[in-house]
Amino acid sequence: MKILEENGFTGCLEETACPTCDNPQPPNLFFLKKNNIGIWQCPNCEILYASPRFTEKSLSEIYESKQFLNRQTLEELENWSYSQWKTSRCRSYITTSLVVSLVQEYVRNGSRLLDVGSAMGYFVYESRKQGYATEGIEPSNMLVNIANRKLNITLHNCRINDFSDTERFSGIVLWDVLEHVYDPSEMLQHCARLAKPGAYLFVQVPNYCGISDRFKTFLHRIHLKNNNFKHFGFPWHVYSFNRKSLGIMLAKSGFQPLKFESWSHWVKEGKQFILPQIQMMLTKYCLSDYIICVARYSDVVK
Repeated sequence: MKILEENGFTGCLEETACPTCDNPQPPNLFFLKKNNIGIWQCPNCEILYASPRFTEKSLSEIYESKQFLNRQTLEELENWSYSQWKTSRCRSYITTSLVVSLVQEYVRNGSRLLDVGSAMGYFVYESRKQGYATEGIEPSNMLVNIANRKLNITLHNCRINDFSDTERFSGIVLWDVLEHVYDPSEMLQHCARLAKPGAYLFVQVPNYCGISDRFKTFLHRIHLKNNNFKHFGFPWHVYSFNRKSLGIMLAKSGFQPLKFESWSHWVKEGKQFILPQIQMMLTKYCLSDYIICVARYSDVVK
């Protein structure tokens, strides 16, 4: 089995195919990295995926390494306290607050929420502060230990495949998760298993149709940018989406998309560098580098 070292991570490689389509057609090569990792596009659902990519075991090992945490995150966690985090108006606090506000538009206060892929547990912490009964799932031992030591919260240290509960959830959050996991379609099927009828799903994934992402891809294709397609995020990102690919994947598991939008990095940092009308267009037409989707569980799989 071939071994690859990239961005400080080493792992075993395997070939893969579209995670959504039952009988995938031969994919189109979107970009070939220098190390012969292909970024492929499914001609049917249009999802982008890396192949070959790390095996499931190698992929999971990424999230046990401190190299996965950037310097800003480590500094933020050094002397973490809720009051300091809130008053600092750092990106993680602003983004977490935005996600909680989005959930509040759809799910009644006091309802049960499930945060899948909780990382350090910021959403679990803040949503509980706002009155929700939130549980969090995180398979990384390292991240669960950080949540326990720094935020003093307990997360379920397991994969969603191994999680069960006596009562289903009114809202499920999958924020910056599907692009990382070995099988995103399987994860959504487990979310459906844990969702009440009519429950809401809140998702954010990378958007390869965002303006900045398209521009970087264009520069690579005409050889004016030469950082080996770094913006895809390989090896920890193994998928990227557009509205079509995300919508098809959600519908296959019984989730009906209700709303698509995207938040620019300025919004997530609480900054206003552009006209409100332009910001509204970026949000409404999903022109930033991540897509947000609110979907409802219909219990009818298409």
